[in-house]
Amino acid sequence: MSVQSSIFGREMELAELRQRLRAESSFLIHGSSGSGKTVLLRSVTANMPKVLYCADSRTGHSVFHSLATELHLRKNARIRRACGRGGDEAIKHKSVLVLRGLVLDALHDGRYCAVLDHLAATSAGLAADVRDMMLWANTPVVVIARSEHMEDTGFLGSYFALRSERMHIAPFTRNQARIFAQEAITQVGLEASNQEELLNGIVELSRGLPGAIISLVRMSLLPKYRSGQYVKLSPLYIDYRLAWHAANAL
Repeated sequence: MSVQSSIFGREMELAELRQRLRAESSFLIHGSSGSGKTVLLRSVTANMPKVLYCADSRTGHSVFHSLATELHLRKNARIRRACGRGGDEAIKHKSVLVLRGLVLDALHDGRYCAVLDHLAATSAGLAADVRDMMLWANTPVVVIARSEHMEDTGFLGSYFALRSERMHIAPFTRNQARIFAQEAITQVGLEASNQEELLNGIVELSRGLPGAIISLVRMSLLPKYRSGQYVKLSPLYIDYRLAWHAANAL
């Protein structure tokens, strides 16, 4: 499944993301896991070298390690001086306090934007680090909440209390989900004797989440769920529920 297909029907969301990023203000993106939050944001920021993406935001160390690595890749002078030619290896051996100081100074010197993804019930300590990024380093921070009710934001939740500071990514409508699922089936060359039943099942079970649709289409290609051209729906649905729950459990 291509990235372009994963942003199908999201023109309004893409436009809002561009507008928010141009405003250089911190905000929170939320929505059910699989709604496409990360894909949408990364598609918008792909050609924005000042946007630093942190894929692991569970702890202060993981955040500052990711941001230091991103800054090094962008040839930030402060990080390059501190790490020399060692790059990621040198960054790995620095303490969280050293990395924190280096990253905050680098952010303060430049006009960056930090994206924090894959939170895990953010602690008070990490929330304080983010506050320093936003206030002391004058850096807009974009937080992506993966949990349906934003439980993973933890102590960060209070930083985005206003509705204007939050952006919701909703699931597809049923009609959008059906069109997207059909496109996904076509792209991978999935053929089934019970194709209409499979399509309806994917739309229903996915709850309109593009990530779930992609997962179900890919699973439908596996031999264990096929008998010739027939897709065995019951075991497919059971295994999907188990796999989706495990992958998205906090």
